[in-house]
Amino acid sequence: MSNSLAEAHQDLYAALNEMLAGDSGPVCDVWSPSDDISYAGPFGGFIVGRELVVADFERTAAMRLGGRIEISEVHLLSTDDMGYTVCTEHGINHIINGQPVNLTHRATNIFRREAKGWHLVHHHTDASSA
Repeated sequence: MSNSLAEAHQDLYAALNEMLAGDSGPVCDVWSPSDDISYAGPFGGFIVGRELVVADFERTAAMRLGGRIEISEVHLLSTDDMGYTVCTEHGINHIINGQPVNLTHRATNIFRREAKGWHLVHHHTDASSA
């Protein structure tokens, strides 16, 4: 698993792009195996617990939204065992209701250093104020 916060952040976005193609495995692996994880995604709502978070990402992968996510304005900060990243996510050419759609979200990601490296414990996105 990831040895640094920067690597964990890169792994998250690589995994999200694989999810868009229909593979939920990598994004589920980025998350902590602990049950204290939480997710507040772009479709609304707030989910707590590994089983529910993983199920949500599996449902999203099954949609095969296509396209890709690119990121900009990345800021990272970490201590010995916790860290966060903030960035702007640019969803490019997702297929929603049969139409290509581009989206922009602000994102906050909280990671924890665990026995097997850095893992995601919280992911939050919302519409960009811009």
